Amino acid sequence: MRRLKFTLFALASLLLCSCSAYKKVPYLQGSEYLNMANVQTPLYDAHIMPKDLLTITVNTSDPDAAIPFNLTVATPITANSKSLTSQPSLQQYLVDNNGNIDFPVLGTLHIGGLTKSQAENMIKEKLKTYIKENPIVNVRMANYKIS
Repeated sequence: MRRLKFTLFALASLLLCSCSAYKKVPYLQGSEYLNMANVQTPLYDAHIMPKDLLTITVNTSDPDAAIPFNLTVATPITANSKSLTSQPSLQQYLVDNNGNIDFPVLGTLHIGGLTKSQAENMIKEKLKTYIKENPIVNVRMANYKIS
């Protein structure tokens, strides 16, 4: 009986000692001192490169003023289950090997190496001579790829 009590006492003390927190876990120690601004990396802003396909739209409060700057290509009529529909789609601009595109009315624009926001701002500046109000220019990469 004495041996059984000793074994139970040893087993209970062993189990109770194993419940203490382990304070030397390296990935949790000192976490309050981390500066999260140093840990996060900034987002990459993609640059426009040769052979990129871009969709560029120009919008204003007067839609007629923006029509010459938005090239639309009529899509063929498609048969839907309920009706026949035709939706025009915007033409895409192919950036040539020199980084240029041929934009309507404005002519050849060199946008190779610019970011999306830089290209939008450049087109806005050039449009100010043709459109009196501040236009909204959207540049989207149609064939975004990582190289």
